[in-house]
Amino acid sequence: MDEQEQLMDNLLNVDLEIIDVIRELHQSNWDSTSLKQQVGDLLKIRDEMVQELMSLKGDDHSCDCGHDHVHE
Repeated sequence: MDEQEQLMDNLLNVDLEIIDVIRELHQSNWDSTSLKQQVGDLLKIRDEMVQELMSLKGDDHSCDCGHDHVHE
């Protein structure tokens, strides 16, 4: 598994963890400061991973999904 694939796998795992924490937060009627902080921390980690993944891709915006991803 190359570095991009590893990052994408880690990104998926963080996304799943974010979903789990949000479910816990919902079950606690959105009344848990620690869970809110955990979501914030996970989102920060996710953002950093996305930035790193995009830097590895460089100017290649293709993702093989068939859509044109032109950024202006």
